[in-house]
Amino acid sequence: MRFYLILISAAFASCLSNTMHGNKNVLASQGELKLKAEQLKKAYQKLSAAPYTAKYQREYFESFPNSFVLFNNLFGYSSQASIGKGFNPGPLYNEAQSYVNSFFNLNLIDTVEYYNRIIDIGINGKWYADGVNYFKNGMELKIKKDIDVFVKLLSKRSDSEVKSFWFFYFDGPHPSNAIPSEFDGIITTSPKMYSIIEMAHKEVLK
Repeated sequence: MRFYLILISAAFASCLSNTMHGNKNVLASQGELKLKAEQLKKAYQKLSAAPYTAKYQREYFESFPNSFVLFNNLFGYSSQASIGKGFNPGPLYNEAQSYVNSFFNLNLIDTVEYYNRIIDIGINGKWYADGVNYFKNGMELKIKKDIDVFVKLLSKRSDSEVKSFWFFYFDGPHPSNAIPSEFDGIITTSPKMYSIIEMAHKEVLK
């Protein structure tokens, strides 16, 4: 009996770890989501008290979501009107703007690690108002500032991940009919990347 209890405990721990850190497409349970929200709240409070402390920036960065699914579960909402539940906000929905702004104000995290986290959240992303929109706006500013670095990092991802990332970049209630001119340099430096960008942009416009 004890052996089976150990196996069950190990399986639960593994599931929690996968949800938080590993399998980024797994939806967190309400209990796991509450735990993650509390962890992030504590890190945010420390960061707010001493925003330029490397230790607190690291704690906040480590506590911040590492996937779009987890990000939207924490800061976004789901409409369940079809089953009579209506508006269903995440546990940090009302604090989304402050938390997202703090993430994009981090300046003591390694650039590659930081940009890869932005990419991780952008992969398989879809535009929603409020929390997701705040993140998308911050992401766009970072990309425009360091587009060559993002292209280099994205080139290490699969084509499907890259396409989903650029889809999220262009997605919105009023997507632009043209690819921004600041992307023109990618045509010669990374033709394959630009081709994927074009495909993602066309898909958004459909």
